[in-house]
Amino acid sequence: MAANSRLDDLLAQAIPSLEQDSSPRAKAALKAKLKDLAAEMLLEWVVGEKRFDSQSQQTEYWLSRFYEEIYEDEQPDPTRIYERFNLSLARSSYVTRLLRARRMPQWRKAAQTELKTQLARLKKKAEQSKKEGTAHIQDFDVSLSSGAADELRVIYDRISESIEENERPRPPKIKPVFGSAKWFSLPADTLLLILDAL
Repeated sequence: MAANSRLDDLLAQAIPSLEQDSSPRAKAALKAKLKDLAAEMLLEWVVGEKRFDSQSQQTEYWLSRFYEEIYEDEQPDPTRIYERFNLSLARSSYVTRLLRARRMPQWRKAAQTELKTQLARLKKKAEQSKKEGTAHIQDFDVSLSSGAADELRVIYDRISESIEENERPRPPKIKPVFGSAKWFSLPADTLLLILDAL
C-alpha cells in the first residue's frame, strides 16, 4: 500500500513537469504510458539488457525512449528538455543534437510540418502583399526551431537552383536571436514560393 502511494506521489510530481509545452496527444500518452515506461527502463537496467558506459549514454537513451513513446509529434528541443527533465541548458543542447542525429527522418518530417504551419499563418498577408505589388519588398518575421530552420534553408536552396540567377527570390535573413528559436525576416514572395514547395 505504501509503495503504491509513493509511486502515485512521484507520478503526480513528474507529470506537470513532463507536460510543459506538450501537445494534447503527448499529455494523453504521459498519463497512459509513463508508469509502464519508467518501470520498463528500470527493469532493462536490472536484468542487464541496457547498461551504459556513462551517464550521458543513459540520459540519451532514456530521452530517446520518451520521444519515441510520449513526444512522438515533436522534435527534440533543448529548452523543453531543460524544463521537463531538469538538465542543464548546455547538456540539454548536447542531448538534443544526439537525438536529432539518431532519428533524422522522423525529426525532418516534424520540422517540415512546423515550417509549413508557421508560414501558413502568414500566407494571407503575403498574398495581399503580392496583389498590392509589394511582395518583393514586404518582409515577415518568422520564428523556427533549429530543425525547421534547416528545412527552410534546404527548400530555399532547392528553389533557387531551378530559377535563373537574376530572378532568384530574396533569401531569408537570419535575425539576432535569444534562446533556441531561430528568427528570420522572410520576403513575402519567397514565403509563398516556399509554401508552394512544401
